Amino acid sequence: MDINIKQINLQKPKPRKRFLKKIKPLLIILAVLFILTFVWSFLFSTSTVFNYKLGSVLKKEQLKQTDGRVNVLLLGNAGGNHDGPELTDSIIVASYQIKTGKVTLISIPRDLWLESIQQKVNTAYVIGKQKNKSQPYGGLKFAEDKIDDILGLTIHYGIRLNFNGFAQAIDQVGGINVDVAKTFDDYEYPITGKEDDLCGYKEVEREFKGDDAKNLNIPEGKRKVFISPEGKIATDSATLDFSCRFERIHFDQGVTYMNGETALKYVRSRKGTNGEGSDFARSRRQQLVIQAFIKKALSLQTLANPGKVAGLVGTFGDSFETDIPTNKFLEFYNLVKKESGIKSIVLGDLGDGKSVLINPSPSDYGGAWVLIPPNNDFNPIKDFIKQTLDSQSKEQ
Repeated sequence: MDINIKQINLQKPKPRKRFLKKIKPLLIILAVLFILTFVWSFLFSTSTVFNYKLGSVLKKEQLKQTDGRVNVLLLGNAGGNHDGPELTDSIIVASYQIKTGKVTLISIPRDLWLESIQQKVNTAYVIGKQKNKSQPYGGLKFAEDKIDDILGLTIHYGIRLNFNGFAQAIDQVGGINVDVAKTFDDYEYPITGKEDDLCGYKEVEREFKGDDAKNLNIPEGKRKVFISPEGKIATDSATLDFSCRFERIHFDQGVTYMNGETALKYVRSRKGTNGEGSDFARSRRQQLVIQAFIKKALSLQTLANPGKVAGLVGTFGDSFETDIPTNKFLEFYNLVKKESGIKSIVLGDLGDGKSVLINPSPSDYGGAWVLIPPNNDFNPIKDFIKQTLDSQSKEQ
């Protein structure tokens, strides 16, 4: 490329510009550290990320590892006003092989039953947080220990992110391009804020006697009923039309641009058509979005834009929690920049809605719909994970 010397400003830089020029490399490194922390979480509340000493960040320290791997638990919770805001419905372990730079993402179904806590795995974080209120990151460390029991992997670090922070971060990098595997519709995607909307019905208490009770096939006496906009009485809420609480979402197969709101709908959809209504399909979609976000967040387009970097940092706040020490961030940067390939596993998924996991009778689990391995034995799962990671280690 030819350069016109006359177009170059040869004036001595102003002091402020000289200062910015000197610290720019440092700012870029720090920005990368913040972004990498987000990337490793997928789906980030303490102020640990921000309350650090610069010296401790820049001091290079070795990451914890086992058999040449660093394993990070990534938890995503709904947050906000959703039911069970701290239930971690997105559970992924990122296993990073130090020597080759290869990463394996292992998604764990949220409905997997754990005998050790007598609850689904998505409650582990909440249970740990309640049991260990006085301990820093009590919920994270408890969840790490339980996931360790499932996979047979030592979990070295944990990160939790609520979905709102995730959506905002995607917007901060200007959206992402996701390779949608299947075309599907979800006609019952819940609209935020309309969870309890009566859709024009009114709930009233009335007394029913004689023929009125007989015609409605209900016992005599006072009871609450719904009145439709047309004035008709409905005694069974299951027969009501609450469609105003939901919207239809649609995705076409192929590379699709998504802003934060769209990506959030894509990863949270639970009643999709064309085989996309299972938690296994949902886990695969989450992994696709993770990979798309990694690519965009670490692009020169993002890192060279101070506004985007500052916006990303600002979205973390209460959305994010991690037990990764700040003096390990530089090592995480060195680790992730060598990434040479990502392999995805959805635990128990055989494709086409089939699974090696079993759905036992809800009556045996307090009425809950759960998943368990055959004979409730996790050893085959541990063997499968070990074999998969070992085979990856041998790949060139």
